[in-house]
Amino acid sequence: MIKFSTFALAGAAVLGLTAGASAGVQTAGSLLVFPYFESGRNAASGLDTYVTVSNINLNPDNGTIKVEYVYINGTTCLEFNRTRTLTPGDTLTVNTRMDNPNAVSGYLYVFAKNKTTGAATSFNHLVGTSRVVSGNGGSDMEIAPFVFRANGAEGANTDVDGDGYRDLNGTEYEGAPDQIFIPRFLGQGPASSQLILIGLTGTKFTTTVDLLIWNDNEEVFSGQHTVDCWQKTPLSNISGAFNNEFLLSTNHTTGESFNGIETGLFWINGLIANSTAASVQGPAVLACLVETVYSGSGAVLPYAVGTQNNGDLVNQSLFADNN
Repeated sequence: MIKFSTFALAGAAVLGLTAGASAGVQTAGSLLVFPYFESGRNAASGLDTYVTVSNINLNPDNGTIKVEYVYINGTTCLEFNRTRTLTPGDTLTVNTRMDNPNAVSGYLYVFAKNKTTGAATSFNHLVGTSRVVSGNGGSDMEIAPFVFRANGAEGANTDVDGDGYRDLNGTEYEGAPDQIFIPRFLGQGPASSQLILIGLTGTKFTTTVDLLIWNDNEEVFSGQHTVDCWQKTPLSNISGAFNNEFLLSTNHTTGESFNGIETGLFWINGLIANSTAASVQGPAVLACLVETVYSGSGAVLPYAVGTQNNGDLVNQSLFADNN
């Protein structure tokens, strides 16, 4: 059964693939992290976000599952929760502006729960996507979630340490990426891109990430940036090395461009996360790039190198969760 909380879904999709793909395609998991939703009531923004979660377990006897939606306010890190039941083959699409009563932007994660006890459970049959729709004549874009598989046997409780967090530690769920590569960015000025960053250490931590930025001739430039909880920030505010004017001043390859706009790639790595009581070296982060050029928008999920097993959704303590 396919259910919609509202009906209009229009425009061409721009799909991103997660680093946890198998044989070149995404795989189902027990935990989906959607890096961006918009629930603002400001009519001037003209944005709606539609989030789709599907249960691809078709077993009529034990294929039903509960799923919890956890909306994280990108400014305060406070959460709003809803729980649904998905029957075998069930698909639910919600408009986050209607589903979440708070007028906020941020990120959303959805995880499987035991249909009887409500405990977080291993159920690697969840897939999904999200779509940001502009009602003001702008471009729509599709953003795939980060997918994390549970490591326990199907039906096993995933909250192994009983702390109430979704631990991305290789025991409860797969770890987060260690190093993150965004395969392409366009020179800022002609383009207008925004980097979405999610810190996975805790709501009381400020995370600093290192960046390496390559032009189209393998010249590399460095930078740093900080994120508290969640952030959607213009690339030009992060480093001038993303600007088209700067890229043109480098020893770039003159024959390579995107309709005259310079291009490059960049790397992100968590350096340190600090609270008033603790520090974590090499903190886990998630990242996604949203690009706008010539009135068209698209989302690019990263490629990953290695695994970082110290991420959590969502630690509220001044101290890092070491489980």
